[in-house]
Amino acid sequence: MGTVSAKKRLEIIEKDVIPSMFVGVLAKDDKWLEHTLKETLPLLEERSLRLAQDCRKSGECAQDDPLVDEQRIIAMFKDARLKLEKEHLIRESKTRFGH
Repeated sequence: MGTVSAKKRLEIIEKDVIPSMFVGVLAKDDKWLEHTLKETLPLLEERSLRLAQDCRKSGECAQDDPLVDEQRIIAMFKDARLKLEKEHLIRESKTRFGH
């Protein structure tokens, strides 16, 4: 089995991993959300930034490739955090006022 390139891993994180966090988010519990916000997303963001650097260093990605743009990666994770927090607030308000 071969190793997956840094570029391919970045693509998977952006197109599969982050969007999968929003699937069924309303059914996920507070523990999952807290773990995702405090541990999973920060670690994944750090890994993505490292992969972007590796991709550029290896020459697999051009310096101007949007996939390895650090500001874009940071913004993508910030957006994911905000969306998860918003979904959590929506869920809480439905629970609070749904009785």
